[in-house]
Amino acid sequence: MQNESMHYLNAIESTGDADELLFAEDERQDDLSPTRPAWRLLIVDDEPDVHRATTFALSGVIIMDRSLEFLHAYSAAQAIEILKQEKDIAVVLLDVVMEREHAGLDLVKTIREELHLPEVRIILRTGQPGQAPEIETIHDYDINDYKTKSELTRTKLFATITSALRAYRQIRALDELAFYDPLSRLPNRNRFIKLIDEQLHHQKIGDQMIAILDIDDFAEVNDALGHQQGDRLLQAVAERLRSNLGSDAVLARIGGDTFGLMDKLDALDPAGILDLFRDPFAVLDDSMVVSATLGLVRLSDVRGDGLDALKDANIALKRAKRKRRGGHVVFSNEMGFDIRERVRLLRGLRTAADNDQLLIVYQPQIRLDTGRVVGMEALLRWRDGEGSFVPPDQFIPLAETSGLIVGLGDWVLRTACQELGRLQALGWADLRMSVNVSLIQFRHPGFLDKLRSALQDTGIEPARLELEITESVAMEDADFILETLTAIKALGVSIAIDDFGTGYSSLSQLRQLPVDRLKIDRVFVRELSRQIQGGHIAAMVVELGRSLGMTVIAEGVEDEQQAQTLQAMGCHEAQGFLYAHALPATELQDWLLAREKPALH
Repeated sequence: MQNESMHYLNAIESTGDADELLFAEDERQDDLSPTRPAWRLLIVDDEPDVHRATTFALSGVIIMDRSLEFLHAYSAAQAIEILKQEKDIAVVLLDVVMEREHAGLDLVKTIREELHLPEVRIILRTGQPGQAPEIETIHDYDINDYKTKSELTRTKLFATITSALRAYRQIRALDELAFYDPLSRLPNRNRFIKLIDEQLHHQKIGDQMIAILDIDDFAEVNDALGHQQGDRLLQAVAERLRSNLGSDAVLARIGGDTFGLMDKLDALDPAGILDLFRDPFAVLDDSMVVSATLGLVRLSDVRGDGLDALKDANIALKRAKRKRRGGHVVFSNEMGFDIRERVRLLRGLRTAADNDQLLIVYQPQIRLDTGRVVGMEALLRWRDGEGSFVPPDQFIPLAETSGLIVGLGDWVLRTACQELGRLQALGWADLRMSVNVSLIQFRHPGFLDKLRSALQDTGIEPARLELEITESVAMEDADFILETLTAIKALGVSIAIDDFGTGYSSLSQLRQLPVDRLKIDRVFVRELSRQIQGGHIAAMVVELGRSLGMTVIAEGVEDEQQAQTLQAMGCHEAQGFLYAHALPATELQDWLLAREKPALH
């Protein structure tokens, strides 16, 4: 080994090519910017002469406007400790043969697989090429260059180090783009997940917690003040969080107005973090007051990886948003069970749609003053594989959030039109068919075309079809709703507002909509038999509908007293168990025959 180091020392100290290197002259040393730290090189070799020769050859060298800083390890074990403790080591000059024959090669695996340092450039050096054949070594190990010590003259060493540093700088630049947020200079979502993964593999995950912090109503800030001001607010929030969180805390920007935090349980205090939003944020000349909501999860409760941890924290965040903005919720296993149950239910719904387990039932609608049947409402039902019915309030919201409602709604509309056409052909020509339309379905760009197609293909009279939209849909977007409802009316189809009284309607907006019928929600009908506020609301809806020239229908009518009270108020129509449950098509026909004979052709 001594002969090897002497040969290397002689080669590297050769002066024939020294003039090709760039050195920092004395007068230039003061010009080097203190904000540009030196490149850090770790020399790993069991021969002290190799360390001295390398530092001598590269002493005073400037590469890409930065000087070099040398760290020294005389064994693989010592190198591992240095790499664990020191940051931003760019290049490792590594001897193949040290305390063991393949100590250097084993260290390469440790650097990549255990220390997780993919960006560090590794240059293998050996004085005994036969110990590790170059081609096989480059193929089998994640190294960046392989040189024999005898060929590394001063100029070639400079060139090799320069090439390695360029590669290191490019990788760090790519990492900056891939793992850091350019606006806040914080780690981004990808980096945050990676840090969580690393923590999950740590032995002491039990004392760690992560949180998702969401700025409330941030979209309104962008809409009112512009995106530039919104960006400045995000920077101000990031700076306040960074300044007030502990030195061990991890802070990341993981979404547009969402930050990720990770720290020990006793350090990540939700109340303390939310208190940081009590004081206004100074953004240029503005003083901006915003609140934030937190969703948290203990890493010991996470079943999976960093992405699963974020999902759990996001579940808690949504719970907190629904509960009270400006507050916090910690994830629990019960929340995870609810989500898994929803996923199971959604999968079942997809299967049911494919296997004809969905059906349509029809609930008759009655004229209160004459008792005659004026129409029916088409209702979607789901019967599972065991023959039990899944409640609509469980699967309809899932169908809406998943987008399934668009296809299901089209099927319900077309099937209901076909059933109406069949009943009209049997002699019930004056019946009306009501079909519910969700907001997702209503907003779909192909909705009007689907409606026209259903009318044309089934041949029903458009005036006998009625589309029901909820009050919340009617108030959603004034211009869009008015335009779409006007187009529907132009086809001859009537329109009803369902669940009226449960939302927050604007009377001026309601007057502008081409609505034919208001439907009193069953909640207020149920309260008619008791002297409480519900009865007054039903009376107000009836009065409003009549004053606007609309027909008023009540749903959920279950006894004669409710029917009489509604009629006395001036309500026109009703539906409910007093008259009939929702019936399959065949039973509906039998019910109609028993109630009133169809008109003769």
